[in-house]
Amino acid sequence: MSVVAGQLLYDVSDPIHPRLICRAQNTYVRLLDSGAIAYTTVVAGKVVAVRRDLTTGTEARIAQLRVSPDPYYYGATAWSSDGRLEVYAVALPPDANGLWQMQIHMSSNGADHVLYTIPSGAGGIESRWAAHTTLELSPDHAYIAISDSNFSLTSHNVRIFSIADQRQVFIAPSSALGGTWTANDRFIWASSGSVMQWTRAGGASWLRSEQWFGPTSSSGGQWLAATLLTDYAKPRVVIVPIAGGRTLVTGLGSNPGFVTSTTMWYSGEGPCPPGDQCMADSTTPDRTVHAYNVTNGSDQLVVFRNGEEPILNGSNCCGPRS
Repeated sequence: MSVVAGQLLYDVSDPIHPRLICRAQNTYVRLLDSGAIAYTTVVAGKVVAVRRDLTTGTEARIAQLRVSPDPYYYGATAWSSDGRLEVYAVALPPDANGLWQMQIHMSSNGADHVLYTIPSGAGGIESRWAAHTTLELSPDHAYIAISDSNFSLTSHNVRIFSIADQRQVFIAPSSALGGTWTANDRFIWASSGSVMQWTRAGGASWLRSEQWFGPTSSSGGQWLAATLLTDYAKPRVVIVPIAGGRTLVTGLGSNPGFVTSTTMWYSGEGPCPPGDQCMADSTTPDRTVHAYNVTNGSDQLVVFRNGEEPILNGSNCCGPRS
């Protein structure tokens, strides 16, 4: 089983011929184990986390979360599968100049803490490569990585907080174009022209000099993948072994996500059609999905059953939160 783009659950026993199990809307889904998923929904004006058994369809409420049920709330909150840990934002009232601020909170074991407050600002995003949601809990729930760009168009920092004491242990004055945790509390993120890493033992260090977007890692922690933007007119996918070794690069493509420990799906790219709303971009996803096997370099088109394609109703493929 694999969750794709945060909203689609596939049986990927055969990653070239997958089977859609369920498609979610207005939420993000996570796989708890081979037999259950968790997701958030709004009940009586409150956001709740729900566990669903995939065999029986039985649902049970895990917890009520603190995040406000605003539109797209699910893209700006992080929570643990038991509901005991949540990071979310609260919009404060505008000041006398009409400017507002965002307050970032952490709720842990029933106690709520304010982590920090930043100005929100006004403006817009002109390219799909301009920002990426970076709000990631480490696998052992010891740390949370946050990019201010999640909540603000004027504040640009990458921050890491310790969950145990709500202490900020790292800050970098740059926007994150996506990030991922790997084993041993190692956070890897893309910044402007660089790929960086942070560990609790070694702090922050440079990893690569490349323009990445939306880095993700395999479940076994052996591989990284990201959209490579050396040439914005020709986005491709780069795959890197974390332990070192040969870098792999695909043809035109974007938004990679691992569906097994060795197979990555990514979206094919093509020229922006005339009259299409591609903003500042010259290419756009072409509605194909590729499966790339990192062990043998095989790159094949994924064949979906009718109606089970991931790119429907505005959904994209194939990153964790595309």
